[in-house]
Amino acid sequence: MIARRSAHFLLASLTFLSALQSASARPKTLQEQELGHYRGFFDGAYVGFTTLLSFMGYYEEEEVKLGLDTDSLIIDPEDEEDQTEIKIVGLGLGRTGTTSLVVALEILGYAAVHDDEQTELTDLYAAEDREEIDMDEFHEILGLRGYNATFKTASYHWVERHPEVKAILTVRDDPDKYVDSWLVAAPFVEILERRPFRWMATVDKLMESFEAEYRMETTGGNPENFLDRDALRQNYVEYVNAVQESIPSERLLTFNVKQGWGPLCEYLGHPIPEGIPFPHVHTRAKLRGEMDFLRMITWIWPLAIVLPLIFIAMVLKSVSSVSLFGIKAMKLD
Repeated sequence: MIARRSAHFLLASLTFLSALQSASARPKTLQEQELGHYRGFFDGAYVGFTTLLSFMGYYEEEEVKLGLDTDSLIIDPEDEEDQTEIKIVGLGLGRTGTTSLVVALEILGYAAVHDDEQTELTDLYAAEDREEIDMDEFHEILGLRGYNATFKTASYHWVERHPEVKAILTVRDDPDKYVDSWLVAAPFVEILERRPFRWMATVDKLMESFEAEYRMETTGGNPENFLDRDALRQNYVEYVNAVQESIPSERLLTFNVKQGWGPLCEYLGHPIPEGIPFPHVHTRAKLRGEMDFLRMITWIWPLAIVLPLIFIAMVLKSVSSVSLFGIKAMKLD
């Protein structure tokens, strides 16, 4: 098993350099379930690679970095023409088709906060942690930065208090399919607690949010059960019921991505895009590739320290040898 996965990583690494021109790991293929297991695994390993870079601050915008350095929130003047407000909130638990829905909304013209954007909003999370802003202000700033849909920041209680917002609750065919898929993703939060991730400033800023998403929301507030199948199944059923009971039906679409464009476009008042299939992305094979890549980093990170030291030692040894040779040659002369 280890040898096979090592071979997967070796092959996947060959695609990294050619793929680096894109800062976003958002799927480019709308029907990823048709790509096959190995291609999905390789794509997932690349997503893991971009996730590593994002945690290292590689994609962080200058306004976010400046905001973190000065403990202030900055709105780029260039964003003024795109300023809007949050209109759509995705309330589905992870692994219920949220990524597919995000891609669909972007096709319809929305700008959404999801996995890729979360690491680019660390200044907002930091300000909220410092209690400098509340969740209303948090979402107001998201709008000022050009986002009008969010999947990572608002609870159904927040939506309940904002009648101007529409919500979409993504669901699976049945609770067991949700649990099977979620258990592949759930160890992500454990990986972030290991070195080197726990040393990264971006992870530190977002860890409370990750804890809430992976350990609290999925268990009904019982984090010790975040890998327990029965607890996850029960919470899924209770969570779906709670959302449906809390938000009026005219402001809530309960949506299975297998339903396609029809219910979504009718709910949002958009025509169905012509010639574009509804996205079905982030397969389980892709998720496994991402998780395995991030696990690999927790094993091999010491090489980032050891290899440069070995190189420096070899250079110094080489320089020392050349110097001694020169001294001996001078003595012979």
